Amino acid sequence: MKKWITLLIIAVLVVLVAVVIFLNRASAQTVSEKDATSTQAPVFLTYTVTKENETVEIVGQVTADTKKVTSKVSGDVLEIYVEEGDVVQVGQKIAKIDDTDYQISYLSALNSYKTSPTEINRLNLEKAKENLENTTVVSPVSGVVQAVNVDVGDRVSVGTSIVTIVETDTLRVEGSISEYDLKNVKEGMKAVFTFEQLGLTLTGKVKRISPVAETSGGVTVIPVEFSFDQTPPSLVIPGLTCDVEIIIKEATSSFFIPKEAVRQDQNGYYVMKQTPQGPQKVYVELGEELNDKIEIKKGVSEGDVLLLIPSQQEIQRLRTRQGLPMFGPGGGRAR
Repeated sequence: MKKWITLLIIAVLVVLVAVVIFLNRASAQTVSEKDATSTQAPVFLTYTVTKENETVEIVGQVTADTKKVTSKVSGDVLEIYVEEGDVVQVGQKIAKIDDTDYQISYLSALNSYKTSPTEINRLNLEKAKENLENTTVVSPVSGVVQAVNVDVGDRVSVGTSIVTIVETDTLRVEGSISEYDLKNVKEGMKAVFTFEQLGLTLTGKVKRISPVAETSGGVTVIPVEFSFDQTPPSLVIPGLTCDVEIIIKEATSSFFIPKEAVRQDQNGYYVMKQTPQGPQKVYVELGEELNDKIEIKKGVSEGDVLLLIPSQQEIQRLRTRQGLPMFGPGGGRAR
């Protein structure tokens, strides 16, 4: 019996020794892996300091007021003097309505007034003269004929639309900004309109910011209206889209860099600058913040390359948002 107890104790001891050896090897392997990982240089992003305007970019659409030129008298259309696309000026003839009956009425009223110059006859004469003049339809605005709404021979009544005119002096761009950009965009700010389809770039200003936000598809936006600095060429017509850059901060002696490039220690705020000797800590003076960037008043120069060392979760997000190149150990491009 004692022999079996002795053998059992020996077996248990052998198992315990084996377990201890296994755990020691596993622990050593884990430490080795950690050491290897800790010696790897961190992946970092680079940002080259440049002097450029800080902008808010949106898509805009050209629009303008339209004017329906209507008939002030009834009659048959004898002539139409314009076509779609014609440029017209204030007072230019648009159409002619048969004036035969109106000439008769005018001559009759004139004869009555000469025979008996009473107040009522004077008023009748003025009305007859006005009707006769209104048989010639003229444009009340300057612009481009968008549509001709009647044909020669048509019978029109008072209020019938003869033509529709786009008022070119009211041409403007309309768009919407994000609620997050509202704090940065102000009326009077400069704007640049790029019509890629026309190979054309024009300038203007923020004319009006709506006091009421709108929600579409779960996104809150604020309508904004822009004016042109100069009358656009005839190619710019209502309905065209364009890229709009709102200049919220013009380039000066300071620079705007990604917030992720700025760090802080007990001595203040600093950035890590890439140099031939390796990364160098440079203390900086901060200015205002604009969305995902911050102003650097002192400490960096144009062309400096700054290092951003984000978390792994940040790397892809930063590459997408900033369009920055990513580098790995030794300064080479990370793969």
